[in-house]
Amino acid sequence: MPKTIEMIVSLKVPDTTAITALQTLQRIGLDKIKDVKRADYYKFLIEEDEEKFKSQICKADILVNANKHSYTFSIPKDSNVKILVKNINDDGSGILATLKNRLGFKNIKNVEKAILWSMSIDADEKEAGKIAEKAARELLVNEHYQEFEILGD
Repeated sequence: MPKTIEMIVSLKVPDTTAITALQTLQRIGLDKIKDVKRADYYKFLIEEDEEKFKSQICKADILVNANKHSYTFSIPKDSNVKILVKNINDDGSGILATLKNRLGFKNIKNVEKAILWSMSIDADEKEAGKIAEKAARELLVNEHYQEFEILGD
């Protein structure tokens, strides 16, 4: 039976894109946003042992560079609001072909890739959700070719 594995890959060093996004969001009036983090999000559909797959995929150099990335296999459960941004027409076939053909991951059936934004917002849960949606629409997402989802716990 196929299993779904999520992997979050983030930079070990300060992320200048996230820093610039925070500064821009604050400049456009969203000053309740106190911190912004960004990570690559991968969702794999596999047909093999979950632990074996995890131990191998974290060494795939096209996803994780050990010198500059850290990774985890779950979205952190914290008070930050999380926004998942995905390209609309990206079916993951390019990265899937590379993983299967070049790196030997024959048991991967599907790959999804997105950007996971995480924001610390100084507001109650309902207001934070509205602020996050505004941030996504005004800066983090290009609605011509991307879609977003605000993740709930």
